[in-house]
Amino acid sequence: MPKVSIAIPTYERVKMLFESFAQVHDDERVDEIVIVDDASSNETFESIRKFALNYPKVKLYRNANNRGCYENKYTALSWCSNDWCILLDSDNVIDVSYLDAIFSLEWNANTVYAPVFAKPNFDYREFSGLLIEKKNVSKYIDKPMFSTALNTANFFVNKKTYLSAWCSDVDPVTADSIFMCYKMLQKDVKIFFVPNLIYFHRVHSGSHYIQNVNKTPPGFLRSIENDLRTMK
Repeated sequence: MPKVSIAIPTYERVKMLFESFAQVHDDERVDEIVIVDDASSNETFESIRKFALNYPKVKLYRNANNRGCYENKYTALSWCSNDWCILLDSDNVIDVSYLDAIFSLEWNANTVYAPVFAKPNFDYREFSGLLIEKKNVSKYIDKPMFSTALNTANFFVNKKTYLSAWCSDVDPVTADSIFMCYKMLQKDVKIFFVPNLIYFHRVHSGSHYIQNVNKTPPGFLRSIENDLRTMK
């Protein structure tokens, strides 16, 4: 059976961080859980370090300087030893059903596997089984919730595919996931909405989106959506 890594970038979180993977830590399909702390306070990092002692699969790293969410996702994936990784936000939660859904597939390195329900608020199940490519993304970009589906992330990815599409020229801040989808589609990578691939998506005042949406370059999200409308 192939093994997967869980890559978790995090900043100033402890309890939610460990809740994010607790239900799958002991699953034999998970080989390692790579956590990269983005230069949180010493107090926060020490709490993370102590909690991590209870989870033998955890490999904990700390950035010397704050890199931001977009770059820290790249860093977390870079530290993973497996070819295939769940790129998980530190305030969301996956359970065994997430693993069951991805292990029911034949994985293709040229495909990103996307959830269809970020429960309880973001329901994309109308896209279940949909394969998005460069040639057809324009047909869907204006459908309700489609842009959001590309930007709530928590994808299952081939590490090499994701890292090779990553671009250092811009920091998309809270539009990082849809930007990465755009960059991968440009490279002819496909996005598959996996039936029954579901996770719990927390909405809270300390979320990356709420804390940093005002730092996203003005008009950036709209420009990406426009590029997707004209992609062929």
